[in-house]
Amino acid sequence: MKFNRKDFLNANNHIIEIDEWIAIEENDLLHHTSVKSVPDVHVTGTLEFDGMNFVSSDLSMDGTMIVLDSITNEDIDVPFETESQQTYSFVPVEDAEDQEIIVVKKDTIDINPEIFQAILYEAPMSITRLPRDQYPKGDGWQLLSDQDREEPKIDPRWEKLNDFKLDDD
Repeated sequence: MKFNRKDFLNANNHIIEIDEWIAIEENDLLHHTSVKSVPDVHVTGTLEFDGMNFVSSDLSMDGTMIVLDSITNEDIDVPFETESQQTYSFVPVEDAEDQEIIVVKKDTIDINPEIFQAILYEAPMSITRLPRDQYPKGDGWQLLSDQDREEPKIDPRWEKLNDFKLDDD
């Protein structure tokens, strides 16, 4: 979704309301991520122009992303919900990196990278549909999960001390 300065000047109170459904299929922005595609994203929110140089976005996104199962490599649909706020400027700004202001080119704001980035932050690092008892295991090893209960392990040298008792007599 792209907007230029004229769009904001023609908008009521310099505010553009957004209520769009988009899809992000395999493209350059998804190549080196765990997300294969995002078949449906509902983007709502506003872009508010200050009348001079700055535009503030306030976006909400919800939808479904497709990621690969960490164990079986099959597609998994993962629902997500996220928000994003960003400031754009039509003119160069000193210390733009410190203020996290994106300076746009040719008076056109493209909010797609903002949307993609917000969605990618919601992607799980790893996920599987397999129940715990079907995780891979082998001779002396077993795949663990962050959801496995960690039983406190006592150093065997300390274990011997538990058997030793002092007589108070």
